[in-house]
Amino acid sequence: MRLALAVLLGLIVAPACAVLPAPVLQALRAADIPATSISVMVQSVDGGPARISHRAKVPMNPASVMKLVTTYAAIDSLGPAYSWRTDALMTGRLADGVLDGDLVLRGGGDPALSIEQLWLLLRDLRARGVRDIRGDVITDRSAFAPTRHDPGAFDNEPLAAYNVGPDALLLAHNALRVRLLPQAGGAPALWAEPPLDGVQIDNRVQL
Repeated sequence: MRLALAVLLGLIVAPACAVLPAPVLQALRAADIPATSISVMVQSVDGGPARISHRAKVPMNPASVMKLVTTYAAIDSLGPAYSWRTDALMTGRLADGVLDGDLVLRGGGDPALSIEQLWLLLRDLRARGVRDIRGDVITDRSAFAPTRHDPGAFDNEPLAAYNVGPDALLLAHNALRVRLLPQAGGAPALWAEPPLDGVQIDNRVQL
């Protein structure tokens, strides 16, 4: 009994363990990941000393764990029921299906705005009677005023979709999709979605 009590007291007053638990070390070895490649800290949210502290102060690539911080900040600032808005506004007069003015797409920062959602927006506009637009289609991105963004600053992968900067009217994650369609007796057809002026595909694909 005294031995068990002594062991229990030792666990309570012991400092943070710098050695990872055996099951964790075993899993790392199975995945061929050196223990020196990770940082771990286990601590109660109520405070107190860390139960496990392994290279806790070594700077590491935060990876997806940082999503917890940004998600918490978004919920705290915007609320759990917040909904992103992308508004379609008209200038001028709409009569007999003809808009004698401009159509303004005002972005509200929706990070998941897709081309398919734009199709639905066009369908809704037609349902409201818009058949012909005599003015321009104007995009309003003024909701955000971010500083100049370097997409390669994080991991030297400027073309990666996850490195896109904030934008009030971000479409399809600012990514370009290249479609491929096999052709009988020749090179496959390639095209970009959405089509962009100035973007030309040099098709050298062989099947």
